[in-house]
Amino acid sequence: MSYTQTKQQSPQSQNWWVVYFADPKDESLDFVIENNSDETNFHYEILSDKDKMKEEDIKIEKGVKKQIPANVSTAENKKITIKVTASNDIKEIYKNLGK
Repeated sequence: MSYTQTKQQSPQSQNWWVVYFADPKDESLDFVIENNSDETNFHYEILSDKDKMKEEDIKIEKGVKKQIPANVSTAENKKITIKVTASNDIKEIYKNLGK
């Protein structure tokens, strides 16, 4: 009983992935993809309002957190969206800069 309950609570036994900003309080756009799923192929896009600034395919193994430097120049008063796709699953995060 205890083993089953512990296994169900373990992040590695679940099938999920998340994306979040490395530092949500500053204006840095560096972000992290944390993968606890069987999916290893990810694609991300960085958008300024609706304009695509950068996109890349990246491989992240199960159980790995990968910090990704945005390395894009941004203008103030823009909404920056990070869109990450793995298989048919899409997750987005955003920051409003200069407001």
